[in-house]
Amino acid sequence: MKINLVSIIIIFFSVELFAQLQSVSIFTDYSIAPSKRLQITEADAVGGGVKIRFLIADNLSININGGYKLYSLSEPDVLNNWGWVFWTDRYYNKIVSDLNADPNLSADISAVQKMDLIPVSIGLNFELPYSKNIIFSQSIGIGVYFYNRRMYAVENWSKYFPDADYTFNYSYRNFAPSKKGNPLFVNLGSELKYALWNDFSLFTQININAVISTKGSMGYDSFPLKNEISFVLGLAIYY
Repeated sequence: MKINLVSIIIIFFSVELFAQLQSVSIFTDYSIAPSKRLQITEADAVGGGVKIRFLIADNLSININGGYKLYSLSEPDVLNNWGWVFWTDRYYNKIVSDLNADPNLSADISAVQKMDLIPVSIGLNFELPYSKNIIFSQSIGIGVYFYNRRMYAVENWSKYFPDADYTFNYSYRNFAPSKKGNPLFVNLGSELKYALWNDFSLFTQININAVISTKGSMGYDSFPLKNEISFVLGLAIYY
């Protein structure tokens, strides 16, 4: 399945031609992934973004959302699972050889995995006013994840010198090639908004994003999440 990103951008910005700008929101969020892929055992993120809302009818609007999230990922054997040819075919064998050759040499090796995630989406939002100041709304949409998944090995080495009874410690990071892509997702959201003044509102929101399977394309095969839940807190400015 292929997607023309230029077409998505054109759709996003052409919304203003037939809809009235209603509000611009800034928000922060915390996300978790209930269902994961590729042997990932834990995944959570902090982030934030901007939401632009265009009114197209009474209580009906179009949302355009963009943001950034930094995911921390846990994977038990990521150094071998990554497909890092330099590590598996050359460097790991050298580590084993060096440790076997020198009993005074020791090493503690771990890995850190992060993912930069930029979600961009468009959707419909329907408001259900509860009172003058409290409004509940539901939304549905579709979007694209732009991700950069990165990993590095943390190597802590020690060399003991018996004659001096001294241990020399040193450490460094060994970076693997990144994995990138832009898989699609569908979105469902529920929002509760409280009007502070005529032009400002506080809101909290829960979003559920489900990744669309596109095996063999758009970086889906290396994307570690099946879905995610985001808890949002933000401020809306009305026009």
